[in-house]
Amino acid sequence: MSLSLNSGLAALGVNLKLNDSYGKLYRSMERLASGQRINRASDDPAGLVISEQFRAQIASLNQEIDNTTHLINKYETASSTVMEMRDQLTELRSLAVSAANEGFNDETAQAALDQAAGYIVATYNRTADTAVYNGAKLFDGSEGSLAEVSELIGVDLSTPEAAAASVEVIDEAIAEIDAVQIDLGATQKNELESRRSSLEVTAQNLQAAESVHRDVDYAYEVANMVGEMIKVQASLALMSHTNIQGNSVLSLLGQK
Repeated sequence: MSLSLNSGLAALGVNLKLNDSYGKLYRSMERLASGQRINRASDDPAGLVISEQFRAQIASLNQEIDNTTHLINKYETASSTVMEMRDQLTELRSLAVSAANEGFNDETAQAALDQAAGYIVATYNRTADTAVYNGAKLFDGSEGSLAEVSELIGVDLSTPEAAAASVEVIDEAIAEIDAVQIDLGATQKNELESRRSSLEVTAQNLQAAESVHRDVDYAYEVANMVGEMIKVQASLALMSHTNIQGNSVLSLLGQK
């Protein structure tokens, strides 16, 4: 009469289940640690491809947003400079009106007004000529500039008559600089800022769509992890029980 012990086969089956549960437990822990449902192509090949396509679109949109933001900064710099130039023209006009007051200013006062006007004109023209952003001039009408501001010439406050004529010259410069300011502000608000807002909304929508494919569902994955932990513990208990059964039989056979 032959006698055989099959506890080894039972233990082998339990060990296979244990390894499978360990693998699934590791993947659940990996997803929870990374925050991503897809960490490699084998997790979801189609989902990974779709996610990467979304990410490529999002990266392009983010670069467009950065480019638009840089351009907005350029317009804001130009607008601030134009406001300073407008203030200079306002001050210059006040001097011209004062200098045009015939019979009120003596020669010394007239000369002082003319000298002050000369400083303002020089500053105004220098600003228009040298204002730059990232190496590109802003107001010379060249490629990359945002406007063309004419040089202020013909301002003479040395006599009341010349000062009166200079008021008209200054008014023309004020009209030009106001037109530049309106154009800069309208372009920044209606084109650039509107476009940036639209790009940001599109990028957010794509990020949400990409998240559906790539990000982990924490509640679902925690439940999976707990389930696999229970399976691992149960498999370990079964293996211990199988070993105990085999040892018990052998112990009985060894008794006299």
